[in-house]
Order: sequence, then structure tokens, then C-alpha cells
Amino acid sequence: MNLSLGPDPKLTYSPTCRNLIVMNIGVFLLGMLGDVLKWTPISSASLLNTFALFPAAVVHEGMFWTPLTYMFLHANLVHLGFNMMGLYLLGPDLEQALGKVQFSVLYGLSGWLGGMGFIGISYFLQGNLHPSVGASGAIFGLLGGIVALYSRRIYVILPLMIPMRASVLAVILLSTHLFFIVTPYGSNVAYDIHLIGGLTGFLIAGGTALLHRFRWRDVIPHPEIPYVCVELETLVYRIAEKGQREVSTEDHQRYEFLKNVLRYEDVPSVEEIRAHAR
Repeated sequence: MNLSLGPDPKLTYSPTCRNLIVMNIGVFLLGMLGDVLKWTPISSASLLNTFALFPAAVVHEGMFWTPLTYMFLHANLVHLGFNMMGLYLLGPDLEQALGKVQFSVLYGLSGWLGGMGFIGISYFLQGNLHPSVGASGAIFGLLGGIVALYSRRIYVILPLMIPMRASVLAVILLSTHLFFIVTPYGSNVAYDIHLIGGLTGFLIAGGTALLHRFRWRDVIPHPEIPYVCVELETLVYRIAEKGQREVSTEDHQRYEFLKNVLRYEDVPSVEEIRAHAR
């Protein structure tokens, strides 16, 4: 068997996810470089003090940019690795459905609202003065979006290598997070950021899908959607295997029409099929 190295096919059709991963890794490496070179302006400590989410600093010192910038800082390599793994596993599916702009809005709002919730809950209600860093709120927003659109999709939970439905994973995380929030057994993990981020992603993706289905309700009535999804999936596999040039014009036009109408249904795209075939 020949082993070929090249760009990851999953990130090839998900440029926003790829760019976010590069940005997060780049910021982490920048801090490491500053530490090694002992260059204070870009050291990890300087980045933390300037861009991490300190609730008291936001409220009393006007550091209003930090509920956005904290998403691009990570405490250590393990923290970064788990968040980027979540972005890699969940992000491309949502970016395919929502498009670059709306995907970016979902990601950014999930992280930002999670940060604002952290200020409201951890600081004002619980008196927590600890800072928060990491993309976890935005990643949980992706999970919420996946549950809203593709709750039955199977994802492999790393590093345990356990395949699990998105809906089951969400229920497990929701119950454990609520337990740690209301009991004294929670650690310094920002559970409130995760929950608010996940709820934000769920509402944005779910609301978008509902509006889209309502707009097209007279074209394809709801009871007919499962049958039309089968037709779309058949066209998807045909185009993925043969290529657009070998598919008739009528089939290609039908595919483009159904792809637009059923964009939020759980039907794989041509790009996904080709990526998994590589």
C-alpha cells in the first residue's frame, strides 16, 4: 500500500476551520517563542495578561476585547490539542451546512456569549476571580450546532476511541456539567462557558434550519423530505464517483436544486464523500 502525504482532505473543503486551527496554533507558538527568546511583549505571560478573560478586568478596567480574544489562548499543549481536535472533528460538517460566514458567526458568538456568561455566573454570582482561556465555549457551540442539525451522526471520542451519537455525547456532557456547577466537586474548568456556548450554537443552527425549512415548505412538504433525501444522496454518490462531467445536465441541475433545498438535512456532500474516499 502506498502512503501519500498531502493536505488533509477534510480541511480542504473547510477553509474557515483550517484558518481557525492555524490561528490558535500560531498564537500558542508565538507565546512559546517569546518565552524561549525571553521577549516580554509576546511571552505567554504577556499574552495572558493582555488577552485572557479576567472578569474583574472587564468590569472595572474596561478590557472589553478579552471576551473575544481569550478564545485564541490556551493553557498548555494538551488544552490546545483537545480543543483543536474538537474543531477538526465537528467544524467541517457545520461549515458545509452553514457556509463560511454563518459558521464564523456561530463560532464567534458561542465563544463570546460563553465568556460573557462566565463573567455573569463565575464572577458576579460565585465571586470567582480566576481568568479563563481557550476555545472550549466555541467548540461546545459547534457541538450544539451538530446536535441541532445532525443529532444522529456518529463521532469518535478521542482518545478513548469510542463511537458515539452526537445527541448522546451532548446529554452526557450536559448532565456532568450541571452536576459540577451545582456541587462543590467541580475543578477550575469553566463549565458555564461550555454550557452557554453549546446552547448558543444549538439555537443558531437550529433556528437557521427551521427558517430555511419554513421558507421551502411549499416546495417539498415535510412528509416527503425523507424520500427526497434519498434521491439527493443517490445523486451525491453518483457525482462523487463519476465526476460532474459524466453526469447528465438534468441530474446535475436536480442535485444543485435539492442541495439548496435540503442543505440542513443529514445528507453528506460530494466533498465529504470524496474526502472519505481518499
